[in-house]
Formats: sequence, C-alpha cells, structure tokens
Amino acid sequence: MHHTIKKQLEKIEKQEKKYLQPKQEKGIQKKTKEVSEILEQKIPLKVREAIENAFYKGFFVLFEKGTSVIEKTYDKEKIVWEYQFQDYRFTEKGKRKQFKKLEKNANHGNYINLATTATEGAVLGLLGIGLPDIPLFLGILLKGIYETCLHYGFDYSDKREQIYILRLIRSAMAEEKIELDALVEKTAEDIAKGIAVPYDFQEEVKQTAQMFSNAMLVAKLIQGIPLVGVMGSGYNVMVYHKILKYCNRKYKKRYLKKFSPECIK
Repeated sequence: MHHTIKKQLEKIEKQEKKYLQPKQEKGIQKKTKEVSEILEQKIPLKVREAIENAFYKGFFVLFEKGTSVIEKTYDKEKIVWEYQFQDYRFTEKGKRKQFKKLEKNANHGNYINLATTATEGAVLGLLGIGLPDIPLFLGILLKGIYETCLHYGFDYSDKREQIYILRLIRSAMAEEKIELDALVEKTAEDIAKGIAVPYDFQEEVKQTAQMFSNAMLVAKLIQGIPLVGVMGSGYNVMVYHKILKYCNRKYKKRYLKKFSPECIK
C-alpha cells in the first residue's frame, strides 16, 4: 500500500506545483481578458452589487436550507456504500487498481453534472436569462462538490467541511492562488487533527460571493442578452470544470493522507 500512496501523493504534489506557478497569458486568452476588463469598467456599481448579492444569497440559501434539496438529485446512500466498499478493498489490498476505482467513481458524476451545466446555461442563455441562472448553477456546482466529498469519505454536513468547501471554491477561482491554497491546506489539516477551525460563516459566504461575482461578472451580463447569452453560458462549464478539478485533487489528497505516516514514507 505504501508504494501506491507515495506515488499518488507525489503525482498530486507535481500537479499542485504546476497549478500554483504564475501562468503567462497568450494570444486570444490575453485579448479576451483585456476586452473583459474594459467591459467590467463600464458596468454600473448597482449592477455589480446586484450580481454579487445574487451569488451571496445563492450560496447562503443553498448551504443553510438547500442541502436536502440537492441530495434529492443523487443517491447518497449508494455513494457512501461504494466508498466504503472501495476503501475497504484498497485498505486490504493496497493496489493501484483499487484506488483507481475510487477515482473513477468520483469522476463519473462530474461528467453528468458538466453536461447538465452546459445544457442549463445554453437554454437560459438563449432566453436571455442571466441572474436567475445563478442559484441553478450554484446548485449543480455544490452537487458536484458534495458527490466528490462523499466519494472520498468526507461529510459535507459538518460545518467545518462547509467552510472548507467555501475556501476550496475561492482558491479555485482566485488569480493569486498561493495564499488561498495555503488556507485550504491548513483547514484540511485542522479538520484531520480535530482542531477547531475559526470562522465567521457569513463572512466566508460573502468573500466567496465576491470572488465569484468578480470572476463571472461579464459572463452573467452576456448571458442576460438573448441568443448572445449562449456564449456567456459556456463560461459556466469552464468554471464548473475548473473548480471540480481543484476540489477533486484536494479531496483525493486528503483521502490518501488519512493513512498512517508509516504507510506513506
């Protein structure tokens, strides 16, 4: 087992180093960012505040009252059973193929959610619906994170885990990633050690909403224009993939590190 765990953690470490390195924007990516920045400057303050408030309310309601609704969209008991079965097999045999099965189960639901995000965004974009799309998109996003959380054996109903999820989302969306990534790592370590995680829930939601609204400001406005909105809806897919890729890596890392230090030396 120790060889498999060590190899997987080394692989994740390489991915994280690459992820945290500053990236140079080239060609169309650079031009797109320049155009977005120009458009953002022209957006009135009231519109900015409306979008940020929509994200804040969306996150707050979903975390406080929406978990039971989200859970109706997947079979929680089945996912937990699959995790327990594959975890037992990996713990007993410690082979790479058992761990790969865990990974496969975690990734499967995200392909479905990605397709749902694309369809939902495109339909609403055609109709010129931007802001009402936010709670729907956030619901699909949290569904994907919750499923990933369960597939690696963690409990998202724990308030500390919810804070961890909010910090995961912020870190995945941030341009300056190092500081927030370190916060995510520290939060995971504190949860694993049973150490209290200090937080102000409303402030955590507010910071995440601000990060989200700043990143998706232009896309949400474009999505509010009939027909043209289909282009803005494509950004939903990109954001979902970006966040879930980051979350999957972090939960995978936490799962591997739950084994005793003797196993990973």
